[in-house]
Amino acid sequence: MRTPTAALGRGDYAGPRVDIHQDMQPKRSDRAYLLDRMRVGVLTVADGYPRSAQTVFEEVYDVLRTQGINKDKTVASVVLNEDVKIWKGEPFEQALALTYYAMVQAELGSWDNARAAANGSLFRLRDFGEDEDGERIDTYEIARRAVEYERAIEAGDSSEEALRKANYLDNGYAVRDSDFTLGYLLAGIANQQLGRTREADDHYLRVMELDERQGRLIEALRDGRYNTVLVVSYGLGPRKEGYGPDNSLARFAPRFPSDDGELQVRVGHVMGRTYTPVQDVNVMAGDHMWNNLADVRAAKSTIGSLMLVGGAIATQYGASRGGNDDTLYAGLGALVVGAILKAGAHVDTRYCDVMPQRFYVVPLYLSDPNERISLEVQGRPSSRLVLAGLGPPDGSAGSVQLRYIHLVSSHDPNAPPPSWASSGEIFYTNPYTEAPDNHDAPYILGGNDVRPPTQQILDSYRRAGRLTGMTLADLRELYRAEGIHLAVEDQHGYSDRHLLEGGRSLVSPLPGTTGFARLFGQTHPPYHPQSDAVARIAQPQTSIEHPLPQGDSP
Repeated sequence: MRTPTAALGRGDYAGPRVDIHQDMQPKRSDRAYLLDRMRVGVLTVADGYPRSAQTVFEEVYDVLRTQGINKDKTVASVVLNEDVKIWKGEPFEQALALTYYAMVQAELGSWDNARAAANGSLFRLRDFGEDEDGERIDTYEIARRAVEYERAIEAGDSSEEALRKANYLDNGYAVRDSDFTLGYLLAGIANQQLGRTREADDHYLRVMELDERQGRLIEALRDGRYNTVLVVSYGLGPRKEGYGPDNSLARFAPRFPSDDGELQVRVGHVMGRTYTPVQDVNVMAGDHMWNNLADVRAAKSTIGSLMLVGGAIATQYGASRGGNDDTLYAGLGALVVGAILKAGAHVDTRYCDVMPQRFYVVPLYLSDPNERISLEVQGRPSSRLVLAGLGPPDGSAGSVQLRYIHLVSSHDPNAPPPSWASSGEIFYTNPYTEAPDNHDAPYILGGNDVRPPTQQILDSYRRAGRLTGMTLADLRELYRAEGIHLAVEDQHGYSDRHLLEGGRSLVSPLPGTTGFARLFGQTHPPYHPQSDAVARIAQPQTSIEHPLPQGDSP
């Protein structure tokens, strides 16, 4: 699995999402089925394409909803060898995937589906408690305790307590309510949009119990004086690695540091506000409650190693007594079992490498479609992003829109942001906004308009004296000749790389997303026609006035 770290660091989600999507495993039985879709889904919604992300996340949601939860409503465990089981991700990865699906549904205006997905992320957790010093115990300590209880049985302690302890991984935990702050916030917002005020308040109260710093955010949400919610993420989440005997234990090492860096938000010329992180994925991944511990993988190698050591001692002792002692056979048996356990002990280090390090939630009231929104993590100027084109939501009064934004995440926090991230400009007319310097011609014919052709758009070209002899069918035929897809439906429900970035798709990302800013906030090279028909028309400027080649009829 190749992590697209460099591309993510510069805010380029198009290349990685399309590449991974093209190589996705089609069979649900494949080990990489869910991992592929989780990676593609996260990158696609970060790039501003919720409709395309929906087709991918529906498959993720179906697997997690039907196969991911045990009878005690905690996340499912698997006891197969790590090399042959289907990847489902750690519990924290599953919870994040469900919240991404909730955000996709909210971006599409489906708050009831958003509510269901956000509630699904709030599954209960298995808590093995703390050590004698009051610190959260880690996977190594859990494995050590499991081995201790196994050895108690081997030592002949057959009491009821010892038997209970022998099943430590199954019985040694307490079931706790989730502490997933982001999930509660999204569930609260979705319930609020559906008029379920009491349920929304319950979720907001839980957020305050988990993080008292969110008081100002909760007050703003409860007041309801917002029509836009930004869910802003930053950085790259932790990397999964093996450690301990035979790499049998798993831990997550941070790729981006955790801190309380606030998000500075400014709308137009209004004095900016700051928001504290609502979720730190490094912290989440480091808590044993958010890791798969009941699948026995954490104890396999440790138990196996101890049984091998104990078996060797017993065998040597039996042999010293002439080889006829029962101890000899017991020792040999322990060696065999220990070897089997060790053979399958190493941990699976696959993980969803495109998850962010932190999340912020920002409620805004937007009234002017021309106002720019500036976002920047304090102390990290490389994260600066200026959004243009995001106005108030369409629809009736009281409607609320949601946007997910992943900030540029350079490992050098003091590096300047990409020019497109800070420009705050729109250089191409698209389905949502018109460029101020519109050339009144399609991009493929030398203009800067990348809207899919319609009769209304063609009429606007004609009013500017362009394409006067062309019908809508003629214009569509030019796009067809270039192999350009005009809608998601033409691409099997998924958006390819955009035409401006060398792709074949004319589907635009949503305004108010990183993909929108990257695509339209900078200039791109002129289009190079692929077909003779477009090449003949696009050559001199006068040919745009009278576009049809000789011999063709209007």
